[in-house]
Amino acid sequence: MKLSLITLNYNGAENTIKLLESLQNQTDSDFSFIVADNGSTDVQQLRDYCAGKTIHLIENGANLGFAGGNNPALRHAFKTGSDWAVLINNDTWVENDFVTLLKAGLMAKKGLAGIPIAEEGGGIAYSGRLAWLKTPTRQDFHVYQPDANVPNRYVIGAGMAISQEAFEKLGPMDENYFLYFEDIDYSYATQRAGIPVSYLSNPIIHHQLSTTSKKELGGPLIHRYHYRNALYFNFKNGPLIIKIAAIPWSVLIALHQIFKILTGNNPKLSRAILAGIVDFYQERMGRISRKIKVGIECEQIEDEIFGVGKIITKLLENIAARPELAKDFEFHLYFKSEIPKLPFLDNPIFHKKVIAQPFKHKSFVAYYYVLLPIQLWFERLDVMFFPSYMLPIIFFGNSVVMMTEDVFYEMRSKQQRFRHRLAYRVFVTWATWRADKIMAISETSKKELVRLFDIEPERIAVNSLAIDTPQPAGENHHGKYLLFVGQAFPRRHLEESLLAFEKITPDFPDLKFIIVGPDKYNPPKIKRLQHDINSRLGSERVIWHERVSQEELSGLYAHALATIYISSREAFGLPPLEGLAQGSVPVIAENALGQEIFGNNAVFVTNPDSVSEIAEALRKAMTNSALREKIKEHAPEIVRRYTWPAHTDRFIAMIKSMTRHD
Repeated sequence: MKLSLITLNYNGAENTIKLLESLQNQTDSDFSFIVADNGSTDVQQLRDYCAGKTIHLIENGANLGFAGGNNPALRHAFKTGSDWAVLINNDTWVENDFVTLLKAGLMAKKGLAGIPIAEEGGGIAYSGRLAWLKTPTRQDFHVYQPDANVPNRYVIGAGMAISQEAFEKLGPMDENYFLYFEDIDYSYATQRAGIPVSYLSNPIIHHQLSTTSKKELGGPLIHRYHYRNALYFNFKNGPLIIKIAAIPWSVLIALHQIFKILTGNNPKLSRAILAGIVDFYQERMGRISRKIKVGIECEQIEDEIFGVGKIITKLLENIAARPELAKDFEFHLYFKSEIPKLPFLDNPIFHKKVIAQPFKHKSFVAYYYVLLPIQLWFERLDVMFFPSYMLPIIFFGNSVVMMTEDVFYEMRSKQQRFRHRLAYRVFVTWATWRADKIMAISETSKKELVRLFDIEPERIAVNSLAIDTPQPAGENHHGKYLLFVGQAFPRRHLEESLLAFEKITPDFPDLKFIIVGPDKYNPPKIKRLQHDINSRLGSERVIWHERVSQEELSGLYAHALATIYISSREAFGLPPLEGLAQGSVPVIAENALGQEIFGNNAVFVTNPDSVSEIAEALRKAMTNSALREKIKEHAPEIVRRYTWPAHTDRFIAMIKSMTRHD
């Protein structure tokens, strides 16, 4: 009898070599040994060990799974004249009479034969037992039953002997499974073909506690394979009643997992099971990609880009600038109406999709709360990033929601339209309850979110915002203007700042006040204030631009005497930091956020409602040369802490922490 023993290695060379060592001193040395390697990082250890020995090493070059890895070795074994080929797990060992007993046991057998597996924890498994519409399968311990008459019995792949006649008739194992159920499938194919299936009482293969799959995959991913492959097996091999029942069975399983997700009962595992079910129905078989698939909701960058849209843009620009991320990540971007023509979006790391709507007018409500989450049911994402503060109720995946305390006030503000307040009330509140991670943009904002929404602090990750210019621009080139940048809300006290500017103009006859940003007062008032102050001063001293280009804005920052941003409440506030980077002195409200970002390197206003106090702060910012020099000296240190590459680093680290397969 010509016998070939086959083992499959995937990053387990140490175990494989232990098995090979246990085969070196067999009482019967008339056998061949084949090692199939699935693209392991430790394959060189096997090359070194096999050199000079009668061991045939097949390098598959990639992880092809159990069937895909073993099939080339089976073909080689039978092509070279083997009568039997025996699959043995690499995390096993055998005694020195293993081959002698194996040949004796197989002498009178045909077809497929199972070899007993002694588990390290105790017990001997002579076969496996399948229960239809259940997963995982179980193994029969202790009781030896030699024939295949036990219902739903199968040969365990860790010790499977295949005859040449059986392989010629059946062909290779089904590679669609990749992992789990291949041995059950092959046993059932053997029985359907009328090929004998039998079970040996000895020799025994000694199996260590499972190592490779749990080490390489982890619990949730194992369950994803189990449920996907269980459905595939049931539809492929089950009788008609099982095939019919498999549909409602999978629906019930899915509903149960959704309930567990909603109640916070091990949502990571439930999401993996749901993903396995979706994989099957979308015919996604074979290897499940180990790349981390990140979804990002991008509606905010479709039109004019500011606020949240700017954050998304900078994040995507920095991701696109890192080609090394393509090895471990895929980023799936979702749009409401159209994909904007931004150069960085052409990077192949981005998979872009417009969510189709049956309406002529592309509704944000339909897109965000209904159509997008339904689309995401069928995507294989590891985590979804919602930057616009709200989590759709019917989204059940792993989620990150960016949030600031602003929404707490906006959902209660009478200045907001009722439908906006209602949306915030419902979907922001849902995010505080059910988002896996809340992304805050400052430590101060995190504390406010904890206080206002009663969110557990450990669920909040701080990822500070950043600025475009990583280094200060040097000397302020004698500009004769103050600068305000941003949307003008009452809390940012632009009106008070303009009146303070008017108050000090007698001492600064050439000084101007430049505003960049939209008027968000209700009712609008910037145009009126601009007109009234300029009329009283007799010249155009207040200049207002609703928007300027990035290049123009950078120039305005670089030449401004001071950047005015006296906001009584902010989650971050980029303009004063952007001004500081360009050499402009920040004039800001005295609060925890200002201290967090600037320390003492700014001009602070204690009472933002006081025109007189703001006027004194403006005067101080322009005339206190010692303070200006101190702020300029510390600016590089402050600015270095707030860069978009660092923001992206923290985002990637957060995603990795949420997607570990444990």
